Amino acid sequence: MRGFFRIQVRAVIGGAVGALVAALVAALAWSGALDGLEDLTVDYRLRLRKPQAVSEEVRLVGIGDRDVGSKLGRWPFPRAIHGDVLQILNASGAKHVAFDVLFTEPTDQDALLKKALEGQPNVTLAYHFENAEVTAKGLMTVGERAHFVKDASRYGLLMGDCALVAGRLPVAPFATLPVSYGAVNVVPDGDGVIRRVPLFFAHEGRLYPSLAMQTIITALGLTADQINIVPGKEVTLVDTSRGTLRIPVDEHGQYRINFLGDLSVFRPAFEYLDLYQAVNSKELEQHLKMAMHDSLAVVGLVSTGNTDVVSSSVGRIPGVAVQAMVMSNILTGNHLRFLPRWQEAMLLVMMGALLGISIWPARVGLGIAAFVMIVGIWCAIAMVAANANLILPVVPMLSTFGVATLALVGLEAVAMKQDRSRVVGALGRYIARPLLERLVAAEGVAPATSERRELTIFFSDIRGFTAWTERAEPDEVAARLNEYFAAMTPLVERHGGTLDKLIGDCIMVFFGAPAVMEDHAQQAVRMAQAMQREMARLNEAWSGRGYEPLNIGIGINTGYVTVGSFGSAAFLDYTVIGRAVNLAARIEESAPAGKILISARTQSLIGDAVRTELHGRMIFKGLPEPQRVYEVVAAA
Repeated sequence: MRGFFRIQVRAVIGGAVGALVAALVAALAWSGALDGLEDLTVDYRLRLRKPQAVSEEVRLVGIGDRDVGSKLGRWPFPRAIHGDVLQILNASGAKHVAFDVLFTEPTDQDALLKKALEGQPNVTLAYHFENAEVTAKGLMTVGERAHFVKDASRYGLLMGDCALVAGRLPVAPFATLPVSYGAVNVVPDGDGVIRRVPLFFAHEGRLYPSLAMQTIITALGLTADQINIVPGKEVTLVDTSRGTLRIPVDEHGQYRINFLGDLSVFRPAFEYLDLYQAVNSKELEQHLKMAMHDSLAVVGLVSTGNTDVVSSSVGRIPGVAVQAMVMSNILTGNHLRFLPRWQEAMLLVMMGALLGISIWPARVGLGIAAFVMIVGIWCAIAMVAANANLILPVVPMLSTFGVATLALVGLEAVAMKQDRSRVVGALGRYIARPLLERLVAAEGVAPATSERRELTIFFSDIRGFTAWTERAEPDEVAARLNEYFAAMTPLVERHGGTLDKLIGDCIMVFFGAPAVMEDHAQQAVRMAQAMQREMARLNEAWSGRGYEPLNIGIGINTGYVTVGSFGSAAFLDYTVIGRAVNLAARIEESAPAGKILISARTQSLIGDAVRTELHGRMIFKGLPEPQRVYEVVAAA
């Protein structure tokens, strides 16, 4: 019952932590700080979702690679060519033609294009502003261009209260013609990607429709009274031949484009040469009429290497494809839908609380597994929703999941560390700390029984200790020996060694087990040097108290030994056995006071890291062949 209550309390705390983290992330998302990253995930979802068809009413007429450099000439084409294309499109039954081509500079063929435009007025021409940018109140003023300016008050807007995309110095087409006009400026996001387009530009208290918007307005025969603009909500086209069209926009009047694919989604599409060939081919003419009947034809550059190429959510595409995509979205009502900020915040808090409830009562491993599973499920849900044009928050949600999981795992780690510290503190006086750490991590399960491994074995011994204890007072012996061990044993842990045992005044340590250590030989020698320095410090302190100095001899050997737990079911000792252990003990017995002797194998492993000199070839008991022994002569 007590354990169940503890789980309930942890679940409540976990839920509260998750909800708090979610609230903080929601506030961050509300501020717009996560929008850039979220936009990238939206781009990714748009590219991965199932293909969707564009409007059958929008047809693309591109100026492609076959056109440029053909019999039509080099780009820019003579304007008579565009006049011919307009006449062919109208003859093919196109309801409206939008030219995403700028005719701003006068040429000697303007009269021919003007004549074609006057004869076929169902056209929208493109123009641009010298600069367009998202701005707050206060717009720059220039002279009036009445033929393509709309009074903002007719749309229910007070421009001084809006923060629409503002234009500076509209650059008109080459002549005032009986056609409509649309601006083609776009405002890229901070990473240079076109994800949004203004449907209207603000200038001098008036509105300038974009090319896509003006084409829709003209093609549907709308008046100003049928258009309502609410920045931050939508542009509404009422009482149209298709009913009421609602177009979501942000606070700057920009529309988030629902990219259904790249240029290839506009099929059938035509190039200028296709139109010219249709004039002389009944089959092509029939195909063109079937495709263009009652359609909105969007004309623009699609040739590779042209300057009108932009980065979009689905990759690099011609600018004309952006305009065509917006027209398609508006006509079909196929818009991206985002959750309102308050709904997003509520969703984040709810999911954060659920995550906290599910994770913290569990162990850390299970909690992390639950986090991975929840993240995977949410990403799958977001992808399914994207196929239905619903964009669910991904970065805010994953941020909530990640930060909440880190916070809960951190809380669990703190609790585990406190428990572990109590265990280590109680047992650390009796068990070698590396072994104790391994036992605690394994929840009390002893390491494998034994294994064969190359380790470095260390022995040290106080020279003349037995004779000194016979003439010293017992209190002095106990005090100095405890002080000696208190100074030496921390050095073992500092250098990663495993303290095997204390035998009287002898210290036995091995390096490289239970944890693998690549530089075990070097660490053993470094520890030996540190012990000799510490012994010198102890002697200096003891001298001040009138004690005679003590000195230690140290022996080190590296070799293959059997390491593991030896003993019975009731008692186990984690130690090392083997010939290499015996050789280390023999070397230590031969080490003069204050010296460090090492075997040839140890010397070969440390290389030039520590300076050594050959001490000699020595014969040890139990070892038939002489052993080369080196003396460490350089301080660490």
